[in-house]
Parts: sequence; structure tokens; C-alpha cells
Amino acid sequence: MTGARLVGVALLLVVGVSACGGGANPPPQVTNHSVTLDWQANRESGVNRAGGGYQVSISGRPTIIVPYAGGPAAPTSAIVSLDTGSYTVTVRAFAALDPQGGNAGNLSAASQSLLLVVP
Repeated sequence: MTGARLVGVALLLVVGVSACGGGANPPPQVTNHSVTLDWQANRESGVNRAGGGYQVSISGRPTIIVPYAGGPAAPTSAIVSLDTGSYTVTVRAFAALDPQGGNAGNLSAASQSLLLVVP
């Protein structure tokens, strides 16, 4: 990645919520949901090898690290559990080496912020 800068990633979002009904009583209020976050891959070689991957930031929560694990590319999705509410989500790509080839690392600009409303 000598002389290269990581470019940002675009964030896509899939929210999956399920509940079962039946009987005379309404189903209980669901307050925790499984949410799948997907984003476009960053094609920089440093992102897609050991020491690379993505940082997913969700307001009010610790940053999630999605590391490269093997194969041709780092994973481009994460499944998170979120309570009902509104969240701001961004994704950044990272690599172990900086543009000069040193070990300082390299971090892309954040994706555009996405407002996520979990019902």
C-alpha cells in the first residue's frame, strides 16, 4: 500500500426482526433485535490481508472490529444485537501498514453516517 490511502466504505443496512403471535394475549414487547449491517468492500490490499479489516461504530456502543480472517477479502457484514432505539452507524476500513510501509497502520475516512431506527 505504499503511497496509497484507504478510501471510505459505503454502508448498507438490513434489519431483521421476528416475533410470533397467537392466542388471545398480544405477543410480548420485543426490545432486543438482531440487526445485520452490510457494507461495500474496500479493495485496498492491506484491508484484505492479515492486520486489516473494518471498524463498525454504533453510537452509544463499543466499536466492533471485523478483522480479515482469510480468503480473498475481509468480511463485509456484522450481526449485532440492539435494543429498540435510534443509532448512528459508520464503518471505516483499516490496514496494518501505513502508506509509507511502516507499522503505524492506516485508517480510511468514515463512511457516511447512517441513522438506524430499531423498532
